[in-house]
Amino acid sequence: MLTAPAFWFQPRPTLLATLLTPFSLLITVVSNAQRWWRAQNPYYPTVPTISLGNLTLGGGGKTPLAQFLAQHFATQGHQVAIISRGYGGHATAQPLQVHAHQHTAWQVGDEPLALARSLAHLPVTVWVGRNLPATVQRAEQAGATLLLLDDAFHRTDVARTVDVLVIHGANPWGNGCVLPAGPLREPLSHRHRAHLAVIINPPPSTPPGHFYGLPAYRLTSQLTLESLAPLKGQRLIAFAGLAHPEKFFHTLTSHAQTSGYELLTTHPFPDHHTYTAETLHALTTEAATRRAVLVTTSKDAAKLPPSFAHVLNLTFTGPELPNLLTDLSLRLNSLKPKK
Repeated sequence: MLTAPAFWFQPRPTLLATLLTPFSLLITVVSNAQRWWRAQNPYYPTVPTISLGNLTLGGGGKTPLAQFLAQHFATQGHQVAIISRGYGGHATAQPLQVHAHQHTAWQVGDEPLALARSLAHLPVTVWVGRNLPATVQRAEQAGATLLLLDDAFHRTDVARTVDVLVIHGANPWGNGCVLPAGPLREPLSHRHRAHLAVIINPPPSTPPGHFYGLPAYRLTSQLTLESLAPLKGQRLIAFAGLAHPEKFFHTLTSHAQTSGYELLTTHPFPDHHTYTAETLHALTTEAATRRAVLVTTSKDAAKLPPSFAHVLNLTFTGPELPNLLTDLSLRLNSLKPKK
């Protein structure tokens, strides 16, 4: 996957963005028609359903939040199913349950495989499939009592009980333009389809309560203590193929002093990057030469040989987190599914 162009994230549309505006209008018309068509006969799940998505292309924290919520609701007695398109997977033409030790990232996508591996100890299943309604039905038939739709804000062919817009706290909308002039998948006005927003790592100036007209909860992502503990006293080389790898590196840097490690250097790669033998050899050679430990994310580890690098996992904190979990529970019990 290519890296997002820098002009997308300028405060205002650049000349290039302006020149691309006619293509953005065309994409908006086509995508609106597609959503309208899908919404004519949506599938209504028989169990409570939470959709997580965003308006922008690339990562905003949707998948880590899906993992966090799956863990939470699984400990509350639910049989949770996470539903994903399986981006990058080549075996997703039909609905498929992801098995942590049977499938590869090439088959099911890196994020679904990482989720299956991380949640294997809980009553959580992960499903992939290009046909979202069919995949949801398979998960229901398998006994799911709660569905989490990962990256489904733009999908209108499955109703959801709660629609959550996940927002990247720093520069959430870029230049405010729709693809290819900017990072938005849909016009910003479409945010009102959501019931609420979750803002990941917002700047201190972000006000509490509401964000762009939506009830909003501010969360902070941080590395888990369990994954940081083995790194005390180590020298680290970090690498990651994410939409915003700099966020991962910043988080790693912020924990360096308290966790007692030294971050020597970082290597960013494009989102969903496929690691070649040459790249892996270069990383291992650098780590051996500098007597350092390679560290990466669970998403990247899904595409790597076993034990190639130490895996760092994310969790979420913040004073508004309990209120978010309470709000979601109340909405699941009181709202009817929404297109």
